[in-house]
Amino acid sequence: MRYFLLISAALAAFPLAADDVFAEYQKQADSYLQERKFDAYGRMRYLLIQRYQTQVKGSFYNNVPELREAARQEIEEIAVMESRRLRAIMEGRTATVPVPVRKKGEYPRIQGAELVQNVVWPDGKTEERPVYLFGFGAFRGMWSDLEFLGNLGINYIQAEVGPSHIYPEENRYDNTREKEFRALLSTAEKYGILMDLLISPHYLPQWFFDKNPDAKVHLGGFLRVGLNRPATQELMRQCYSKFLPQLASQPALWSISVTNEPVAFLWNKDVDTPRLWHEYLSRKYRSIADLNRKWGTEYPDFKAVEPVLTPPRVPFAFDPRLYDWTDFNAARLAGWIAGLGRTAREYLPGKPQGTKMIQRNFRQYDLMQGVDVYHFTRNGELNGFDGGTRPDIGSFMHQMVARSLLLGARKAPLINSEHHLLRDRNVEPVPAGFVRAAFFTDALTGLNGSIAWNWDWDGSNRNSPFIGLFRYRPRATEEYVRTGLDLMRLAPEVAAISGAEPEVGILYSRANLLWNQESIETLNRTFAAVSAAGIQAVVIPDQVLASGELAERFPELKVLILPDVRYLPDEAFTGLEIFMQQGFHSSRGVLAVGGIPDKTPYGKKRDTAIFDDTAVLIEQLPAADVEAAAMTRQLEKFAVKPEFRICTVDGKSPQNIFFRTAVRNGRRIAAVVNLSDSPTPELRWVDASGKPCTITDAASLVQQKAETNFRLKPWQVMLGELNSQPKGKSGASAMKQAENSPKDMTQNRSQILRK
Repeated sequence: MRYFLLISAALAAFPLAADDVFAEYQKQADSYLQERKFDAYGRMRYLLIQRYQTQVKGSFYNNVPELREAARQEIEEIAVMESRRLRAIMEGRTATVPVPVRKKGEYPRIQGAELVQNVVWPDGKTEERPVYLFGFGAFRGMWSDLEFLGNLGINYIQAEVGPSHIYPEENRYDNTREKEFRALLSTAEKYGILMDLLISPHYLPQWFFDKNPDAKVHLGGFLRVGLNRPATQELMRQCYSKFLPQLASQPALWSISVTNEPVAFLWNKDVDTPRLWHEYLSRKYRSIADLNRKWGTEYPDFKAVEPVLTPPRVPFAFDPRLYDWTDFNAARLAGWIAGLGRTAREYLPGKPQGTKMIQRNFRQYDLMQGVDVYHFTRNGELNGFDGGTRPDIGSFMHQMVARSLLLGARKAPLINSEHHLLRDRNVEPVPAGFVRAAFFTDALTGLNGSIAWNWDWDGSNRNSPFIGLFRYRPRATEEYVRTGLDLMRLAPEVAAISGAEPEVGILYSRANLLWNQESIETLNRTFAAVSAAGIQAVVIPDQVLASGELAERFPELKVLILPDVRYLPDEAFTGLEIFMQQGFHSSRGVLAVGGIPDKTPYGKKRDTAIFDDTAVLIEQLPAADVEAAAMTRQLEKFAVKPEFRICTVDGKSPQNIFFRTAVRNGRRIAAVVNLSDSPTPELRWVDASGKPCTITDAASLVQQKAETNFRLKPWQVMLGELNSQPKGKSGASAMKQAENSPKDMTQNRSQILRK
């Protein structure tokens, strides 16, 4: 009832648009408003049209007039699109689309890499199923607009707090942020929205540095404090032990992000670094003789091994210290984060945690920044990260690799609590459909929670980082929220695809990337080739091999690909040997692309005779336009072959297409996304024998007929059930058969999607 009062007031306050487009839309919307027939999509679009029309006519875009005209056109597009849908519903050509919501008073439960809980459908029925969290961050613009965002249908937000908010002056607790968060959480609870609390230790008060000048250390990035100083640790405990208990009784507070984008690579003023470095070496090596034997050096004692206080110039000259330094640095940073996490857990028990890490995992300079996926994912119950996608295939691949590496390090829900789908300070057009394609692809490759950056604005500063983000862009906002609603509606199907056990692993070696930077291209091309073949792959850190967890973690793994891995730690090489020896008995194998791990991280040669009999070696990948087919042929040697694939009608592999399939409850679910701003040629799904299949698109908001051949618009998403054509049937007869099938996901939308 509150919703209808809200939009009735908005309708009364806003006159009918003179433009025919808005007049037609308003006519349709009036009828639905009076009869209370809006589904979640209609409600969301109605509110967005009202809000952005008001903004366009007001002063909101005064400092960015080019975005005003873009917004005007985008509102018109949304109105035309929704007017057609509403008319089709009224004429009986399609139906409203039910979307479940999280059951209030209940938290998502972590089951492996999924979030699961009871949901409530519009007809009041409840069901336990996977859920997807989505919403906006993170500052006062979002706080003040939360009622509006809640009515759009979001269910997840983030807000942050740091020491300077809690103790702006020494010994004076400021309860302003506490009161603001209580109000924010109260509003969130009304709308079934969960909050992620970001602990931000980079907000530090000046009085602290005045009192502790030796703690003022710029580590790079946001962290500008000596992490291991007793005064630093005491400040963190003092602040969070005071603040966190004040929120413990707030039911909308669900998760915690421990630190914001932590990196550490500038140690030159940190007084603790030499001591900690020497302690690390003495723990790792029983004696200086052991270290010298490994490194090929002649140090007289551990204290003679100087720390790496500033990153060396790239490309790095070979230095045996650097591999151990990267491990020391990552363990040190992760250990400090774990300490913050223990404090948060003490005062907010039961709240799942993750580290909001940024992607610093592939280049030499990245590896020096202390961000190691395996170390970071040891902390908490969630795989937290911060990243985004740009509208090009390379960016999509990079993000897929990064998410896959997180899942390879630990099977846990992925939460991107600073989801960059738009560029800061950008006034250029955003391709229609891009935000939807990026968000949906993220979910199909493992994402469970998204907090989009950012629902805020700055009407006086054209150079504000908020310029051009969601608050300015109606189409991008509609695509983001619509995709979040789709993910809730299609959650079991999306979870089946993203959660399929991988048969292919791709080895990630920090040592190899440190000394063999050319292997980055091989790693990326290998992942892209496997992905283009429609095969689920996981990127596995070398620490998983070293731990002996590989077989237990990935029970369906048939082949481990080494993308030009020439350097590998001894413990990981031992794990690799075990995997290769098991291959004699369990049809597992190794595919080496470009080289084999014949060196230690310290440059020492090792015996690789085991590769002579137990590995397939490819000297190099073929040209990019044929490497997917070449990879498919290689993987078939290990009995890895996609059961279904997408091709053009003349049998060729399309470019810039993401596709996956999975089986759920005996049904074959398929998803395909066009990752480009060009329409595709005519496509079809075929099974392993080449026989065409029909698919009915359940991701559409209007009922679709089953299709054998189809084209995808730029950035279009399609998800539905595959049905093989009966022998002798094709074209219209096959389509008719699929339409009449009781399994059709569109004809029986509300029934099928609850299974």
